[in-house]
Amino acid sequence: MTTQLEQELATYTAANPKSEELHNRATEYMPGGDTRNSIFWDPFPLYITDGNGTTLTDADGNKRTDFVNNMTTLILGHRPPEVVLAVSEQVNHGLSFPAPSPSVVRWAELMCERVPSLDKVRFVNTGTEATLNAIRAARAFTGKQKLVKCEGAYHGNHDAIQISVVPPLDQAGNAESPDSVKAFPGISETAADDIYIAPFNDIVAAEKVIREHADELAAVIVEPVNGQCGMIPGKPEFLEGLRRITDELGILLIFDEVIAFRIAYGGAQDYYGVTPDLTCFGKVVGGGMPVGAFGGRDEIMSMWDPRGGSATVQHAGTFNGNPMTAAAGVSTLENLTPEKYEYLEQLGEYLRSKLRALFAELEVPMGVTGVASLFALQFTSTEVVDYRTFATNDKNMLKIMFIGLLNEGFVMSNRCAGNVSTAHTEEDVDAFVEAVGNVLRRAGYA
Repeated sequence: MTTQLEQELATYTAANPKSEELHNRATEYMPGGDTRNSIFWDPFPLYITDGNGTTLTDADGNKRTDFVNNMTTLILGHRPPEVVLAVSEQVNHGLSFPAPSPSVVRWAELMCERVPSLDKVRFVNTGTEATLNAIRAARAFTGKQKLVKCEGAYHGNHDAIQISVVPPLDQAGNAESPDSVKAFPGISETAADDIYIAPFNDIVAAEKVIREHADELAAVIVEPVNGQCGMIPGKPEFLEGLRRITDELGILLIFDEVIAFRIAYGGAQDYYGVTPDLTCFGKVVGGGMPVGAFGGRDEIMSMWDPRGGSATVQHAGTFNGNPMTAAAGVSTLENLTPEKYEYLEQLGEYLRSKLRALFAELEVPMGVTGVASLFALQFTSTEVVDYRTFATNDKNMLKIMFIGLLNEGFVMSNRCAGNVSTAHTEEDVDAFVEAVGNVLRRAGYA
């Protein structure tokens, strides 16, 4: 008997022959035809030719409503006129220069004005570079080497932090004091020794881990909203507790807001009222262009001050603060008003409430996590609050839903996480929820 997943895959393959052909060509030149693992899925990914507002068009001419927005980046939707204009104007003046441009000054000004903890900021090109430099800052500032991160958190693709991202549970150790597990071969042999793992959203267990290793710790790094496990909001008492404990022990607190900056005008720290020492950014702050940024307290950020040749920590990068990304970033931030954040929060809650009502109606053992404009489908009856509860998801149903939604005309991440943009409407949400119901009914729920 053909399984539901096989049926969905057959429908998908039949509808996307040009994407399949492009993927087959790609495998001749790139390993597995892929250069970005987070957007690969079997049997082959879609190849996108156009994005406009909420709509993606693929190589076969199929149109789908986008609920992933390039992994949370495109908060104003695809091709917002204001950002397109800003980038187009910059193209006429040059793509990159061997010196700063005026737009980077305005960009930095906007960031520091709206984010409570930023006295100073520096720009890079990816969220990975942002966390790498924030960790380097913490080590240089404190003179200590080791870190604490949460199990199941992704903080970028560098050795210091590619630990216990999606650890096999048979290697992960005790839930209250997890073992440090390298994400994959090739990670430095010493990387796992330099980091201790705490459970997300469990302040009692996290405090034990931090206090046990306090004398060695440069920093605690945390996503206020855990993206890897399905946009799980941090509990206020968890984030407040981390601030209290690190303050007491003289350990720096780093917020990774590469995703979480999306949830409020001043980011997650504004939303939760918790002020970190350093913050990492990416995605929305570049308006769709390659971007990362990190910043924080003056006394820490002054280590990069090059005036008089006195920089303690060196930081170069050919495209750091480049004028194209700066133009897109300035336009995006200037257009992201408090009113737009309010709209995004209301629309996100509307979506999550509609999904919960659907799951109750169909008696499906599922849930939905998220906050503000972020959401994720959870294929488990267990309340998902951390990595271990996330691991109870039915992975087969996740695959069925992901491919099934593509067949229905909707795009999420291949982990069934998503987000709304200012271009989405309640009508888009209603159609999406109907499509989720269609996939569930095909899977036997009615």
